[in-house]
Amino acid sequence: VDKALEAKEGVDKEDDDLGAGDQGMNVVEKYGGTSVGTIDQILAIAQHVKEMKEAGHNIVIVASAMGKTTNKLIEMTKAISDKVNQRELDSLLSTGEQRTITLLAMAIDALGIPAISLTGYQCGFITSHHHAHARIKDIDITNLKKHLDDGKVVVVAGFQGATENGEITTLGRGGSDTTAVALAAKLGWECHIYTDVNGVYTIDPRLYPHAKRLKEITYNEMMQMACLGSGVLETRSVELASKYHVKLFLGKALEKDKRKGTYIMETIKNLEDMPITGISIKDDYAIMRVNELPNDGKFLGELFAMIAKLDINLDTISQQLTHDGKVNFSFYCNKQQSDTILEHLDELHSKYPISRLLGFVKLSVVGVGISTHSGIAAKVLNTLSAHGIRYYMITSSEISISLTIEEKDKQKAIQVLGEAFDL
Repeated sequence: VDKALEAKEGVDKEDDDLGAGDQGMNVVEKYGGTSVGTIDQILAIAQHVKEMKEAGHNIVIVASAMGKTTNKLIEMTKAISDKVNQRELDSLLSTGEQRTITLLAMAIDALGIPAISLTGYQCGFITSHHHAHARIKDIDITNLKKHLDDGKVVVVAGFQGATENGEITTLGRGGSDTTAVALAAKLGWECHIYTDVNGVYTIDPRLYPHAKRLKEITYNEMMQMACLGSGVLETRSVELASKYHVKLFLGKALEKDKRKGTYIMETIKNLEDMPITGISIKDDYAIMRVNELPNDGKFLGELFAMIAKLDINLDTISQQLTHDGKVNFSFYCNKQQSDTILEHLDELHSKYPISRLLGFVKLSVVGVGISTHSGIAAKVLNTLSAHGIRYYMITSSEISISLTIEEKDKQKAIQVLGEAFDL
């Protein structure tokens, strides 16, 4: 996406300031599937757009598929085959967003506000050829700007784009967040992500009812939480917001009081007062192991070449040298990825078996204070040990500490760590 955003083709200072001052603000608003799940919700968003335009604001809407549409479409394919062609699957899944944006554009237009819907391709999203998890290569906003200059509200399909030769692609789960932030970066506008929750919490409130809503969080902390399992924002979208300084807000759809949401920004006030910002969880974790390897790197090189060919990014990798000079090796990924790896092991023609352990989760404590406050790791480990919770692989960065624990201990671990760090 660098090429698209750094060039900012056709977006000059005058365009950046369009709508500023007397004309109001410029904003890309993204609505998730739960926010556009019914016609009544779509009509309510249309009314909100009308009020925004009448107040002098310029607005681009990015919308996801209605409700559980994507899941339903995937279920339909299972009646045909357990293994479907990824190209055709992308073509099918893209129809979910197209239905939403067309209905929303109709609803806005019916209120007397000119509106037009654009698919990802029509909006200029050119992507890589990786079906189901394509990367944005470029964004040609010529068509988008033409409609904005004509005074229209543009409603863009999230989650999708196309290759240079017109093959429909999708950006992966949470891809509509990436669509919205990329457009905001390209336009030089701010971005508001709306969903069914009113901001970012220290811990998922469904797992820990006492969790606190964060008024502010840094880009780095949000990226860590998203990457480590917090589902409120897609990691790539936060990375783009950080890189291109997009003013990012997360809140509940149609909530007018922005104090009830969360701002994601470069720095926040009282940064060191709260050393731990939150806890993230990655469920369905698999541990893959291969033992007694010769220490020549040959097998591991072949294994990683195969994994790269499958386009799988491993989570954590560990290697230990035994007393007799052999290597014990393990890596971590989700169950679906481990299934794919096991299905392709025959390609290695190896005599070294890979075993798999299931039933784990990855628990991560995140906060910028980890690098500046002593004793955080000790407190995490001692708290878990005091409550009989076993932990396995431990990894850390400047702002996170991650542990692999057994799935049966997840709820207890969240409870005791939430209380220990007053989250």
